[in-house]
Amino acid sequence: MTRHLSTLSVLHFVYGAFLCVSGLAAVLIIGLGTLLGSDLITDTGGEPMPDVIVAFIQGFGLMILIIVELWGVLNLLSGYWIGRRTNRTASMIIGALNCLSVPIGLALGIFTLITLSSKEVEDAYAYRI
Repeated sequence: MTRHLSTLSVLHFVYGAFLCVSGLAAVLIIGLGTLLGSDLITDTGGEPMPDVIVAFIQGFGLMILIIVELWGVLNLLSGYWIGRRTNRTASMIIGALNCLSVPIGLALGIFTLITLSSKEVEDAYAYRI
């Protein structure tokens, strides 16, 4: 099973980069909230959006941005840790969290949990140089 560790490391790097790039789509939600609260809407004859709704949309976008970017950074860290043979438990927790994202995260999470839970990999982590 130790031969799968380099592949697993690369997959965590790729998935983490994918999450970080796709998380930037939340910036569009924040921009939508800003647009709805701007004077552009009232200049075209529309009613201004209540400030509570504008703040909610912007806050929602910011929350999504933070969560997805944090998830991506955790996957990048897990890829680094797997490559260095350190923090096996943290990588297993991140793999379990990846199972919440269907289908790609689920496949990566299951592969991570199966690979890192083998006795051979546990020994490789224990006796790394």
